[in-house]
Amino acid sequence: ELDRLGMAIHTLGLVHRVETSSAVLQWHEERQRLDAQVRDLQTRYGDAPGMQRLPEALGIALARTDSLHQQAMERRHDLQQRSISDAVMQIMLRRAQQEVEHTSRTLHEDGLAVYAAALSTHWQHARLLLLAACLLAVAVAWLSSMSNRLLRASQLHARQLERTHAELERTHQELRETMLSKEEKEVMIKEIHHRVKNNLQIVKSLIRFQMEQVKDERTLELFNECVNRVSAMALVHEQTYLSKDLANIDVSSYLQALIRDLVHAYAVGIRLHLDVDIRVKTLGVDTLVPLGLLINEVISNSFKHAFKGRAQGTITVHLTGSEAEGLQLRIGDDGIGLPDRDSWRTPKSLGMELIHTLAGQLDLVLHRTDAPGTLYELLPEPKRQQRRA
Repeated sequence: ELDRLGMAIHTLGLVHRVETSSAVLQWHEERQRLDAQVRDLQTRYGDAPGMQRLPEALGIALARTDSLHQQAMERRHDLQQRSISDAVMQIMLRRAQQEVEHTSRTLHEDGLAVYAAALSTHWQHARLLLLAACLLAVAVAWLSSMSNRLLRASQLHARQLERTHAELERTHQELRETMLSKEEKEVMIKEIHHRVKNNLQIVKSLIRFQMEQVKDERTLELFNECVNRVSAMALVHEQTYLSKDLANIDVSSYLQALIRDLVHAYAVGIRLHLDVDIRVKTLGVDTLVPLGLLINEVISNSFKHAFKGRAQGTITVHLTGSEAEGLQLRIGDDGIGLPDRDSWRTPKSLGMELIHTLAGQLDLVLHRTDAPGTLYELLPEPKRQQRRA
């Protein structure tokens, strides 16, 4: 629940950027949803460690974001003031996310303490049972002291109890080490993905700093494409860090965030309709990274070329299938189309080369449809379908 709350705060920041740069108004709806989520957490888990201070701390931070957002909307035509407001907004949202992360760590530490106490109690019970068994063995040995056969049997039972005690102690120790190492590995893997995401954000910032020194429009466009590609990869690591199951990442949440980032990056001045239909629930990192980069390239091309001289347009992203059976992707736009309808077969740009390369990594074959604009279908390779059959 706290991970979803953190993701909702991140989404609020994306909505702020989209709303200040386009006509898509979703701020108040997203804020109401976030407030409802906080109230629900307080109602259901108000007695949990760390939850007493979370609603108040979030309320202060989020209330300031409302004021900052209102100021940004009033001055959104002033790029300098909007940039300052966006920077302050990111600080406040990061402060809210830190409150959520602090509460999550508190809950995690409390859970480990409870689990360790339970293991200690079970071990004490086991020791008492073993002690009782040893006392019983001694009593039986004393009562059967008149018979050598019974005495040998009692000694044999005592040795067996000692071996059982050692095995139980060893098994208990191995179990405890296994459980703790599994928990530590999961925390470590999440921390690695979090650090990778932060490092990619630093790379994006360095590229943007370099862009400020470039005046050539073509060079700026190439830099912007690099930023978008790095963002697509950073989003995967962010979704992996927030996911409870590191092998299965929510595809819909990732692609919605990716498309919002692209809308914000290109800020197309048209009435845009997003036809997004994601029917694949989860994917692994190895599949989601090339898929995200491929979608990034196609939609970026649409924003750059498809809607010139147009007042409105539609971006289509339909995803079905599965990793095991093969993915099926329909993606593109209803824009002005390519000047040469067969040029996509022999790519002459880095973007089209990437699209073909990434499709191959996903075992998909690229097809151009006859629909208006530029619309692609990516279907599983025939060889893969034969192997599956």
